[in-house]
Amino acid sequence: MPVKNIFRNNHVHKWLDVLSSKRKKLAQLRAKWAKPSEKNCTQANRYFNLTRNKHDGAIVDDKTWLDLEFPKIFSLIDSTQSPIGSQVLYRKLRYYNENSNNLAEQYAAYDELRINTQLRESIQLELANLDFESNAYIADYIFAEPPVKPKYLALLPWWGLVCVLTLVAIPVLSWSIWIWLSTLAINAIIIFRLPPLFHRNIEILNGCNQMLEVADSLSFLSKQAPLLPQLVMLADETDKRNSVKLALSWLSFLQKPLLAVFTVWLKIIFLAELIAYAQTIERFVELREKLATTFNLVGSLDAAVAIASYLELHPDHCQPVISDITQLDIQDGYHPLLRKPVNNSICLHERSALITGSNMAGKTTFIKMLGINIIFGRTLGFCLASKATLPNSSVMASIRNEHSVESGKSNYFAELEAIRSFIVNAESGECKIFLIDELFNGTNTVERLAIARAVLESISTSALVLATTHDVELQADLMSGYDQFYFQEDPNIEGYFDWQIRPGIAKNRNAIQLLAREGFPKEIIANASAYAIKYAESFSAD
Repeated sequence: MPVKNIFRNNHVHKWLDVLSSKRKKLAQLRAKWAKPSEKNCTQANRYFNLTRNKHDGAIVDDKTWLDLEFPKIFSLIDSTQSPIGSQVLYRKLRYYNENSNNLAEQYAAYDELRINTQLRESIQLELANLDFESNAYIADYIFAEPPVKPKYLALLPWWGLVCVLTLVAIPVLSWSIWIWLSTLAINAIIIFRLPPLFHRNIEILNGCNQMLEVADSLSFLSKQAPLLPQLVMLADETDKRNSVKLALSWLSFLQKPLLAVFTVWLKIIFLAELIAYAQTIERFVELREKLATTFNLVGSLDAAVAIASYLELHPDHCQPVISDITQLDIQDGYHPLLRKPVNNSICLHERSALITGSNMAGKTTFIKMLGINIIFGRTLGFCLASKATLPNSSVMASIRNEHSVESGKSNYFAELEAIRSFIVNAESGECKIFLIDELFNGTNTVERLAIARAVLESISTSALVLATTHDVELQADLMSGYDQFYFQEDPNIEGYFDWQIRPGIAKNRNAIQLLAREGFPKEIIANASAYAIKYAESFSAD
């Protein structure tokens, strides 16, 4: 094609993008596909918080969520089109899915959305109609305590009738126009003196109606996507949605774009929107439970597209096998927050793992990677690995233990509480996987070794423990229940660390050798080497 024609075609496309909002939106969607999300939904946890006490299954507890850095991970996955999608995605990441068939269906849906571009973009364009901050509060209207209708709202229809009669009486009875202007002034006072929450409630109900319309549009796509059960279920829910739409009909009528010019005046002259709200809210409270399924299905579709985009960005992933025995096998797993992650593998069969190594060698990142992948596999149905077999269990972590000024708790006492809960959960069988980083690191050496050994021996009798430690002395003590692994320094490579896990017990002592590369005096290095030999001999003698 001649260069002139190419330039002309590109110029035409640019103009079409400007003139067509759909083309512009599509261009934005395609630019964001398979990219880290930059979205910041401040109300993402709202749906989860409203329903967590009504959920019977296991959840990712708050400490584990924070210790494994899931707030950051969630923000990178959350490329959803709507606050509803953000909230459902957040909730999915916090709830363990006990049904392996459901997890397999989810994984198949991600693949379908990655491959079927036309379907995916059709879904995204519909969901984009819900991209309003006020829709973050729809969850409150459906799952929280029902909104209360103020008693004074019952007077609004009568006042609206007075406004109508006043407007009619001016030409018919030759009343002064000032009488009508007085009613307008009263209406303005009513509108502007109402609490902000009142206006937000109207926005929320309008958002509910928009959600219903989007659900109807999405349901028409069900025949094109048999691998997306949400679309089929939305089609099945049509009758339920129709009954709610009828209750919202007065408010929805006032939102029609073609009537925008007229409805502005209706809202001011006759308080039409407030009267419609007064007539709607009571009926809506009776029907709101019918919206719960639609909310979850629409949000699930939005979340599924976001996850599909995330997996496109991370092509090295797999569908895990969920095992009924305590078996953890992750091959070539990697941490999602690292720009250049190093893949690592581990295979444990009804045994725990003790991992040694110095700071920055990679042991903490490694157990975090395992915990993240277990949660990914048990909640969303995928792992960032080439192969994964996971136990059918939740996971609990004690990795970041900060001093709490507010509670007055030291690191040690905060850790005591966490480990105590681990023991209780292990004994009851509520949880069978525990991640423990540098157990009781703030105590003296003798007591740290004694307590760590006792605790790790106890928990490992009924659960799988992944524990890191600097204390190589624990390796021999825990041989019976723990497979041994280590990370180590390498003074001969740039950066000193290769971040590769190795099976067995570390033989080399490289930390002192690193002093030479950092320019420490030779006398200090020699003394440190001599002291190390003495300390090792004293521990061996004990």
